[in-house]
Amino acid sequence: MRKFALILLVALPLSAQNVDIEALSGLQFNFGNPGARSLGMGGAFLGLADDASAAEANPAGLTILRKPEFSVEVRNYEEHQVFTTSGTFPEIVRTPFKHYSDRAVLQFASAVIPIKKFTFGAYYHEPLNNAGAGIVAPTEGDFSTPPTFLPDFFLPAENGVPVGDPITEEQCEARRQQMNNPFACLQYIVDPFVSALEVRQRTFGIAGAWQVHPKFSVGATARHQRFRESAATLRFTQQFDLKQVLIQATAKPKGDDVEISEETDTTFAVGFKWSPNDKISVGGVYKQGPEFTTPLFYADFNTGFEFINAADTKFHIPDIAGLGVSVRPLPALTVNFDAVHVKYSNLVDDFVSSVADVRELEDPFKANDVVELRLGAEYFFSSKIPFALRAGFWRDPAHSIEWNGPLNRPDYIAEAMLYPEGEDQNHWSLGGGFAWPRFQIDFAFDSSTYYKVGSLSMVTRF
Repeated sequence: MRKFALILLVALPLSAQNVDIEALSGLQFNFGNPGARSLGMGGAFLGLADDASAAEANPAGLTILRKPEFSVEVRNYEEHQVFTTSGTFPEIVRTPFKHYSDRAVLQFASAVIPIKKFTFGAYYHEPLNNAGAGIVAPTEGDFSTPPTFLPDFFLPAENGVPVGDPITEEQCEARRQQMNNPFACLQYIVDPFVSALEVRQRTFGIAGAWQVHPKFSVGATARHQRFRESAATLRFTQQFDLKQVLIQATAKPKGDDVEISEETDTTFAVGFKWSPNDKISVGGVYKQGPEFTTPLFYADFNTGFEFINAADTKFHIPDIAGLGVSVRPLPALTVNFDAVHVKYSNLVDDFVSSVADVRELEDPFKANDVVELRLGAEYFFSSKIPFALRAGFWRDPAHSIEWNGPLNRPDYIAEAMLYPEGEDQNHWSLGGGFAWPRFQIDFAFDSSTYYKVGSLSMVTRF
């Protein structure tokens, strides 16, 4: 049996986009529009954009507001990030680990003031708030659960040197017997590790919209982004002795520790809204993703477990572009449809690997750009206090960072196991709200296999 480890080296590129820390591989971003009203309709809101949350969703929609308006939203969510925890390549076993917000957090707040054909707004938005960890290690099991073993794979070998692509354990044993040589096939075991993540992104925006024509408006937003991240992997030997530590963070080394700080960037968003009549409206938006300096730090026995700056990596939040249509077939019914293109490939621009063999390859990792399709509806019941019922559906295509290289070396196969192809997720949402002449309260819940979020928002008009 051969033991295997991903070998980390200090001589990394000086400038790169991101790194292969497992906790970053399935990181979820919130590109849905803010507000419980939007969430209840599956996040489909670009074509409607008719309240103060439009400051972030589609600033062009602000011109529909003719009175000052203030809105606020709190959210609580639970997310599961999936790691490869056992199995033999290519049949691997994936386990979800919980990431969450431990309380209801202020996710969005905005204030809007209309002035003739112009509308101005200021807002706060927290699109990313994630904390959690996962561990890949063998378990002994008990009476109700079987033991699990570390992920492994088998390679044919000649003279003790691996050759060719991975084979199954059965094929490995058959090769050993056929050649009467126990080293005609080698087993590699991925060393145990713990990977954790804590990341938060906050946006402070100023929005403006202009009603160019009674049926057409444009808008733009300047967004000051603040970002704080700490992503770490601790690798151990098969005997569970600490071997190496890898950290990507908005930080700087401080002796044998890393001092976490905060990075900033300023981006923009632009949008339009066209309403040819009172039954249909179309909206579109483009949002530039911010980019933050997040150095890569490394420590092992050779450095005395003091952290050194191994590479000046960067974290690029994906750019997005969306188009939405809102239709009102009945006075009380509104149906929205959004198509949102998310440029997840930004995550692997100039990607740097912590593995020497992998850095020799061109584009060894990939993250697919995707189009999120969102569909939602809102129906208002005529009652003493008008009540709206909302429902929605949206599809989040697989977009996690995954291996894109060959499978003819042990390091490559280990990376393929730890970064396999992701999974699509289908989201269902349900919500409701009460509306008074000057006050509105909305609530919603969105659920999928690995992600659940609840939202409560309020709007006040003056």
